[in-house]
Amino acid sequence: MQKRALETRGRILASAVKLFSKSGYHGTSVDLIAEKSACNKQRIYAYFGGKAALFEESLRHVFEEVNRSDEVLMNITKDSLPDMTGIILRHYFSVHKAHPDFWRLISWANLEDEPFHKCLKDIKEKSYSYLKKLYGEGQSAGIFERKVSFEVYIFTIMSISFIYYSNRRTLSHSLDEKLFTAKGAENLIVEAELLLGPCRQQMQ
Repeated sequence: MQKRALETRGRILASAVKLFSKSGYHGTSVDLIAEKSACNKQRIYAYFGGKAALFEESLRHVFEEVNRSDEVLMNITKDSLPDMTGIILRHYFSVHKAHPDFWRLISWANLEDEPFHKCLKDIKEKSYSYLKKLYGEGQSAGIFERKVSFEVYIFTIMSISFIYYSNRRTLSHSLDEKLFTAKGAENLIVEAELLLGPCRQQMQ
């Protein structure tokens, strides 16, 4: 693909991510994407095949952006196992803060009837496989509870960070609003470490 075509495709994708994350699949038209990306809508069909395929590409795009930032998780070593929960949580918090389109698009994808999520199969395989191996080593060392699977462990971490950002507007009215300050977020992470690492005291 020529440079100009790549630039046009990139503009379309960037506009689509912003619009889909704001209004969802059904709330966003091809005409609006074309207008915001300053291109003929026929280019959208030529490069992506249609709105559904563009929505899927938008999902993959934000996940791939996050996957690149997840490379820092590959620096966790066996020596860091006692601190792994906090490291992952702080990383996920920073990811959601830096990439609001990420959690917004995930929310929309889960509300749609069409199975857009199928395009995400195994998209987090690299980081999850690495963390699962470390978690198993932590279980063997008595750092993590043997009865808690890696799937439940990482699901809990993901849930905390995702809900913190995706539901903060409503939760700030039902929970202490101080929780949604920088200090409150740090306290949440510290206390979550206690919940997810019940065996940690055995290391002291």
